[in-house]
Parts: sequence; structure tokens; C-alpha cells
Amino acid sequence: MGALIAAFVTALGLGVFVAVLIGAAVARRGGSNYRSATLAGVAVLLLVFAFMALMNSFTQVEAGTVAVVKQFGRVVGVFDPGLNWKLPFVQETVIYRTQEIVYETSEDPKLSQADYKDLEVDTATADGQQIRARFTVRFRIDPTKATAIVNNLGTEGEAVEKVIKATSRVHVRNILKQHSASDLYSGNVETAQEDIRARLAGEFAREGLQLIFFGLRSIHFEDDYRKAVEQKQIEKENIATKENLAKQAEFEKQRTITQAQAEAERQKLERIGVAEGEAEAIRVKAIAEAEATRIKAQAQAEANKLISQSLDQNVISWQAIQNWSGDYPLVLGSGSSYILPGELFKAPAK
Repeated sequence: MGALIAAFVTALGLGVFVAVLIGAAVARRGGSNYRSATLAGVAVLLLVFAFMALMNSFTQVEAGTVAVVKQFGRVVGVFDPGLNWKLPFVQETVIYRTQEIVYETSEDPKLSQADYKDLEVDTATADGQQIRARFTVRFRIDPTKATAIVNNLGTEGEAVEKVIKATSRVHVRNILKQHSASDLYSGNVETAQEDIRARLAGEFAREGLQLIFFGLRSIHFEDDYRKAVEQKQIEKENIATKENLAKQAEFEKQRTITQAQAEAERQKLERIGVAEGEAEAIRVKAIAEAEATRIKAQAQAEANKLISQSLDQNVISWQAIQNWSGDYPLVLGSGSSYILPGELFKAPAK
């Protein structure tokens, strides 16, 4: 209705302006007929109004957006991307982006490239440490819920203010209070982040908004707490260093003992090996000598056997004759029987 009134006022103003100009021109010529001036003004009014009505009878919806059509304040339809015709001056559209929209909190919003920027959230941890959270929300408007969004929330900016900003800041503040400072400081924030994401997804869906992503970009702690944590970490590292040195000393001790034991074992094995070698050498030598003696005795026995087999009385006599020196024994015999040499009974030589 506002557009209709604005168009009519604009057309009426132009018509009056043209009528006045024409009337003034006729008056300068000495005439007094204003009918033509009035008709000209009305014609201009109608032409201007018709042109404005024609221009207002269609709307172009860009890709990535959706247009909700309102007629006298009531939603009567939704226009998809493209050229859409509507009743001029009676119907109006509310444009919503269906692409991803980014809402972001930071220390300095001016430096952010998000669609909607805000300051970081102040809160405290479960153990009372003051923190400031910086996060990013990516969402989109559900095209099928655009009518409900118009009726319940308003424009895109109003939807962001009423739902995205208010809901996310409240849940971030409250859920972070359930976690200790040590968990959040160490970077183990996935549990808290998932809790917030799940809470926001449900809240957004009820309002016709789709949560695409939620992320805790950083959590800022007070300087005193950071210094205390850093000092504690330094002490912990010092303790770990001392423990490592002690372990290294113990390892070195065990290594020395192991080396000494290995050396003693080696020497023992060497001594055993030498003793076993010497014993084996003696055994082999004894076996060899025994074998040599056996072979020698066997050879001697074989020789004696051969000699005994080859002897007879003639051979023995012959050997005796060969070995006799020519001297008779003085006495031959034993016991009471004696044989005296024959030279005792021969007559002495003359």
C-alpha cells in the first residue's frame, strides 16, 4: 500500500507540474483557457502512474535467494530465482538468502570478513577462570521455511539477531561454564564444541534455520592464568627431564653390568674351550700311542710266530754252531749230574 500511495503522489506531482507549466505558457500568450493545461497534467499523471505500475509488476529473484510475497501484510506465496510477476503496488517481497551465511565473534569485529560480525563472548570456566570465547557459525535459511521465518522472525537481519546471535552467545557462555580451565586451555575443546553444536542445531531447526558448522576458533585466558600454566608446564618438563636422566643412568648401569657379564661369560667359554681342547689332544695322543703299541706288539707277535714256525732241530743246531765260540763250558748239568769237559780226559801234549 505504501508503494501505491508513493506512486500516485509522484505521478500527481508530475501531472500538476506539467499542467502548471502549460498554463503559464498559455497565459504568457494572452490566453485564459486552462482546459488544455489540465488535460495535459492528467495525461502526464496517468502515463507516469502507468509506467510506475508496469515497473512494479515484476520482480527479479537472484540465484541463491528466495522471495516471500506479501499482500496487504499477509504472506501469499514464495518466488523462486528468476523473473516473477506480481500485482503492482499491492504485493511486495521479502528477500532471503539461501546460501551459507556466516556469523562470527572476534576481538575486533572490523577485521572480520563474516556477513554478520560481533564481539567475543565473556564467560568463566567450571573452576572460576575468566575466559573470552571466539567462535564462528555458518548457517543457511531453509527455503521451505521462508514463510514461517517471515511470520515469526522478520527479515534476514532480524532472524540473525533474534536466533543466531542470541542463541549462540547464550549456549556458548553456559556450556563453557561446565568445563574446567585445564581442558579448555590444553586445546581439548572438542567435547565442549560438540555440545554447543548439538544444542544450536536443534534450536535453529525449530526456527527454520539450518546449522552448517559451528567452531570454537580460540579461547582467551587471563595473563595470570597463562603464566601459572606455563610455569607448571616448565616444572613438569623439568621433572620429566630429571626422570629421563635417571632412566639414562639406570640404563647405562645395566649396560655396564651386561657388558661385564658378557665378557666374563666369554672368558669362561674360552677357558672351557682351551681345557676341552687340551683334554681332547691328550686323549687323542693316548689313543694314538696305545694304537701304536698295539700294532707294534701285534707285529712282534706275528714275527715270533713266524720264527717259531720256521725253527726245527737242524736249524737250531746250525744256529748253535754258528754262534759257538769254540769253548766248552766248564760244567754242564744241574743237581747231582754233571758233565765235565772232554779236555780234562785227554793226555797232555808232549
